[in-house]
Amino acid sequence: MEFKLVHNRKKRIVQPDTKLEVRIECYYNRKRQYTGTGVFIESKFWTNNYVSSRHPQYKVIDALLQNKLNEYKNQALDYERTGKIFDFNALNTLLGGKSKQLFSDFIKEELKKKKNLSLGSAAKYLRNAEIVAQALPGLLVSEITPMHIEKLDRYFRSQFSVSTIHLLRFFTQNFVKKAVKQRILQHNPYDEVELEKFKYKGKLIHLTLAEIKRLEDLEDLPYLVGVVRDRFVYSCYTGLRVSDNLALLKTNLTDSPDGYVVDLRTIKGYGHDLIHPIGMMFDGKPDAIARRWMTAHDEKTLFPKVSTASIGNALKVLRSMAKINKHLTFHVARHTCASLLADISQNPYLIKNILGHSDIKTSMLYIHASPESTKKQLRLLDGKWENAR
Repeated sequence: MEFKLVHNRKKRIVQPDTKLEVRIECYYNRKRQYTGTGVFIESKFWTNNYVSSRHPQYKVIDALLQNKLNEYKNQALDYERTGKIFDFNALNTLLGGKSKQLFSDFIKEELKKKKNLSLGSAAKYLRNAEIVAQALPGLLVSEITPMHIEKLDRYFRSQFSVSTIHLLRFFTQNFVKKAVKQRILQHNPYDEVELEKFKYKGKLIHLTLAEIKRLEDLEDLPYLVGVVRDRFVYSCYTGLRVSDNLALLKTNLTDSPDGYVVDLRTIKGYGHDLIHPIGMMFDGKPDAIARRWMTAHDEKTLFPKVSTASIGNALKVLRSMAKINKHLTFHVARHTCASLLADISQNPYLIKNILGHSDIKTSMLYIHASPESTKKQLRLLDGKWENAR
């Protein structure tokens, strides 16, 4: 059996910006069968069965696709070493091992793979799996559709508080993504539904400039703690999510007369482009951090690689050393960037562009009407009144 990557099963004319799934074409005895990879890219970035180098993250995506392709080839080779022929029946057996498994059982099996899971967390996650089983009894993991997702969400909303609904949504989406990654599902059904959004009514925790400066002024830090400090402060000035912060490559940065410009394809969801002229942001402070690490190590990422567990521990140390009475997370850093931009500019569109919000309403959460903010806006209009019509 032969395997190759194709961008779309059916050859048809599509728009260059249309995202289509990259599939693995399995060819045997003049017949073809296709399986999904869970990777979607625009048509304009696909050329002759590979990801074009014009894609901002083509190296990462290409490596992922090649690994998936090699996985098929190696499994076929291992099967044929037993003296059997790897045909479509063998392929379907290989892919369909979990297709008849209940979604709730699939969740439980995946939970068993998690290492170092505390008893409390394990009990909570198993309870979540039982909630899914109650809402969707008898549903096979291979049969999940957008209709099932909507039904599941209606059940959540009828039984639980807003905060619990958010946690259950995140929990369920995580295991649906795992099913897609394992090719049990060809497409993510969450991509085809629009779930009801709940307005956040709590207080958005963020740092002040004085608190950020206390972090910046810390000296003689252990190497790992210093890496996390600079990663965190960089996100305070750019609003990067932790996933994008960890994936930021040196090749994403281009030097210009105004300093580095970061061109990054975000990871969350399908992702979209973020353009950060960091030399012009917050008096060039994120630019200074980037320049410090650009030549400080030989890794491809801008910052040295750090595990998520190490990040959490280091942030606790930094919080204590800087005497900050707030829980530090990269989401707090993201809120910090948005809050500072709101205070300085009162411009929700600037917040939207920098943080990559998909909805301007999210950016508006950071804009607060006050006499001081009104004065700031009026000062920006000094000297422009006479040009008004």
